[in-house]
Amino acid sequence: MIYRILVTLYYTLQFMKQFLFIVLTICLPSIQVLAQCPENSEDKVLLVGDSWAFFMGVDGTINNVFEDWGFPEYKFYTNLTLAENGAETVDFFKPSKQNEISSKLLSKPSIKFVHLSIGGNDVLGSWKSQSFTEQQVDEMILATEDSLNQVIDFIKSVRPDITIVWSGYAYPNFEEVIKSFLIPSQHPFYSTWDKMEKPSFQEINELLNRFSDDVEAMYANDPRVFYVKAPGITQYTYGQTSALGVPPSGTYPAYTAPLPYGYVNYPSPKNSMRNYGITKDCFHLSQQGFKDLVGYTTQKFYHKALMDDTYIIASDNQTNGSVSSDGTVSSQLLLGEEGGINYKTLLTFETMNQLTYNVEKASIFLHRIQQTGGNPVEESIEIEVKNGAFGASFAVEPVDYTATGTQSGTPCLHGSNTDGNWVRLDLPIELLPFITNNENTQFKIISGITASAKVEFSNVDDPDFAPVLNITYGTTPTLSIAEDFISPELIIYPNPTSTTLHVALKYADFIQANLYSLDGKQVMESIESNMNVMGISPGTYILRVNTSKGVLYQKVVIEN
Repeated sequence: MIYRILVTLYYTLQFMKQFLFIVLTICLPSIQVLAQCPENSEDKVLLVGDSWAFFMGVDGTINNVFEDWGFPEYKFYTNLTLAENGAETVDFFKPSKQNEISSKLLSKPSIKFVHLSIGGNDVLGSWKSQSFTEQQVDEMILATEDSLNQVIDFIKSVRPDITIVWSGYAYPNFEEVIKSFLIPSQHPFYSTWDKMEKPSFQEINELLNRFSDDVEAMYANDPRVFYVKAPGITQYTYGQTSALGVPPSGTYPAYTAPLPYGYVNYPSPKNSMRNYGITKDCFHLSQQGFKDLVGYTTQKFYHKALMDDTYIIASDNQTNGSVSSDGTVSSQLLLGEEGGINYKTLLTFETMNQLTYNVEKASIFLHRIQQTGGNPVEESIEIEVKNGAFGASFAVEPVDYTATGTQSGTPCLHGSNTDGNWVRLDLPIELLPFITNNENTQFKIISGITASAKVEFSNVDDPDFAPVLNITYGTTPTLSIAEDFISPELIIYPNPTSTTLHVALKYADFIQANLYSLDGKQVMESIESNMNVMGISPGTYILRVNTSKGVLYQKVVIEN
């Protein structure tokens, strides 16, 4: 009885904490500051659902994860109507909840995602593990899926542009937690487990996986609904480091359980469950457990979905790496100083023919692996840009250490900037004109710290953690500004023409020509300097000519 009172008190305090969080979110200035650069915070996610949504709201899980992934300015919004402990899917048919969802989505246009956690209570609250027939299990799951679909359809109807991320569930841990309690029958989750007819780990995990697999299949071709499946996420991140307290017993190290399912005959590790002091929760994860779940969803979805108009992932070990003061070249991304040797990071992004408009803003995201000594990623860091290659080629080579970029500047730093997390480098405006459609772009990152401060970033081996160039477009189509690159060395005749374009070069050899419309679409490619343009619609185009000495541009007009 005393324990039940304590648990009730705990939940009450969590509600108070959540209410205070909401008040502070509304009342405090929405400014996020890291290092030298302030930025405005903005709600991006509406958190809706059951007790899992409630606890994620209490913990501030999404905010914390977004900061770790380089987006500290992006926040979630929820309240006690949107995230209700114990809620089932049908509860979100109620006018009070639907009105609140509608109100927040319409009044907060910055919100682009609904993080939805519902369905778990429907399945576990109705299931009888030993006495249900297969047909009864099917009917229960189908009814839950139908209700879930109605909720998702409602959200879609409110905001046609919104994306729904269904949260899913990690494995619970009923049997071990309950049996380790002093009086198992007095554990607050005993009645829940008993009502389910005391299923084994494997029975309950297989049921949740079946439900999750069905939801995944149901929305597989829906571009507005995403589900990142990871029921075994806490098995992966925590491991079973001490022997499981009940059969099948045994241990396994962290980061060895295979995702997404992990070990279906094991629960989530007991130390990944929420701790109430006297005992653990059986179904809800710890603060770190929820962070691991949302972190994996961010790794597989949110991180790139939060990017702006376009993003480019560094993808080549030959053209991304580091070069040191002693002439050593490495595919490792190293920055800073160690043992008298300085390291500079070289990054290459394939911007050539990939940009639709001019670049208005840009950021580089880097995932930190390990820091040695001090932190070389700080306010004195410098970035050089090169429209093209620093050295003789795009490959990382010793000359890149001293080669001069086209422009340099100091970026603004955002994100956690700690090992295992991401740092975002907002590029200064003077670098942006050199990120263009006419050539790939190289960056060189230089630390201002000169003594015992080195960090290694993740290289291109895993696309989830490879460096990313995030770009926000302006309003000018890229090829309409190509006049900046038009060269008198390139002679096009006749111009205008309706039949043939002849390409002549003064000081270089012709390699290839590409004809583009002003909106950036390629309409013709030729390896011949005499180009037959009959059949191409009349209008103004940009001719890009690849020569033995570089790329040249010219505006051409095609007539009837």
